[in-house]
Amino acid sequence: MMKRAQPDPPHPGDIERLNLTWLLAAREAAQSDADKAVLVFGLDQALSEVLCTASLSALRELAQCRLLLFRPRFPDHLLRACSNEAARSALGLALQSLLLAAEEVAPQ
Repeated sequence: MMKRAQPDPPHPGDIERLNLTWLLAAREAAQSDADKAVLVFGLDQALSEVLCTASLSALRELAQCRLLLFRPRFPDHLLRACSNEAARSALGLALQSLLLAAEEVAPQ
């Protein structure tokens, strides 16, 4: 029986880059249109205000926490499509697991 290769775990630098990219984009959006930043990035008003004045060094420090600082949000039609695909493929099952895990840890 052939053993499937396991994907490498994410490198801490990858998570840091994702975080910093997200933080910079969220800060720019908050500075230009706070209401849009709240909607697009899922920020609350207080976080939007903090990001507006955050320095680059503060954002870099936040980005190094080794946890994703954001949570992917998927439209309902994509969630349904992934659920339907899950029954047919390993990729679909992995996507569904990821989506459920993201919902599991999301603050309510």
